[in-house]
Amino acid sequence: MARILYSCCGEGQGHSSRVLTVTHALTRLGHEVKILASHKAFKVLQPRLPDVHEIPGFTFVYQNNRVELLASFWGNLPLVRERRRIIREIVKTIEDWQPHLAITDFEPFLPRAAELTGLRCISLDHQGVIPFSRPALPLDQQIPALAARSVVWLTDYHTEAHFATSFYYPPLPAGTNVEFFPPILREKVLNITPRNDGHVVVYQTSSSVSQLPELLKQLPFQFKVFAYEEREGQDGNITYFPRADERFIEEVGSAAWVLTNGGYTLMSEALYLGKPVFSLPVAWQFEQWLNARYLHDLGYGLMCDDLRDFPGKMQEFLGQRDRYRENILRQNFFGNARALARVRSFLPAT
Repeated sequence: MARILYSCCGEGQGHSSRVLTVTHALTRLGHEVKILASHKAFKVLQPRLPDVHEIPGFTFVYQNNRVELLASFWGNLPLVRERRRIIREIVKTIEDWQPHLAITDFEPFLPRAAELTGLRCISLDHQGVIPFSRPALPLDQQIPALAARSVVWLTDYHTEAHFATSFYYPPLPAGTNVEFFPPILREKVLNITPRNDGHVVVYQTSSSVSQLPELLKQLPFQFKVFAYEEREGQDGNITYFPRADERFIEEVGSAAWVLTNGGYTLMSEALYLGKPVFSLPVAWQFEQWLNARYLHDLGYGLMCDDLRDFPGKMQEFLGQRDRYRENILRQNFFGNARALARVRSFLPAT
């Protein structure tokens, strides 16, 4: 069986969820997987997998539901300066362990180390869809789009093949080494039988959206909010839970609909479970804006990228929920088997 070195971006829960799912599938087939992860991903993966090692990784700074680009740049600058040392340490891991394949989930250092050692390397993430998605961009998305596409190119440049999981599929140019698959879903999601108990699940990437609770109190729904680590308990029609509460995905499975930012993983899980999505993408986070834009255009939900428009957009969303559900139920949002088959095609024959 093969040895696989697998690196994971530390920013956002979706990367670690996907790595955990793929790693479980590979180990069930008898393969040995060593994980390199940073920040939140390391904290999620280390207790759940037997061979997880912490490496440095890039992060975003959030404020008032937006990415602070300048603060994020300065916060990550020391890591840029240390990149050669980080890559050398990964090269040593490769030389000592002798893996047969490297996989990166939007982590930039392993692909370069793999290239230096001649190790085959592929990417498996969602961000690979970004360079090929070309919707009309508003002025405020021009710079974030350029930055996001550049980061994806720099991350995936050293990989042999790019596999991107997505619920939307922009056209690919002929001859590209990019492939798209439906979402990779964790087992906990697959085991849920969806129902509609009438409540709404709210998830926020950043707890800095301070005005959201007051907006929710004006709506005739019971909201279960997973966003604010410092808040728990009942406040009117809102029940607060810790963001990482184990009950989260079960609550999504029994919700009427979901209100979230523009994070891909919750969107794809909600769509698989048949739930329309109201999306408040984080400002200056182009991937979130892009996911929300396609969600809107495909008729799976609605995007609101300015909280000043919230009341009118919410009224529009509530009037279209049946149409959104019908559109969702026509589509396939499960790509585990196809993606795993392509990963296995890069492993040595046994």
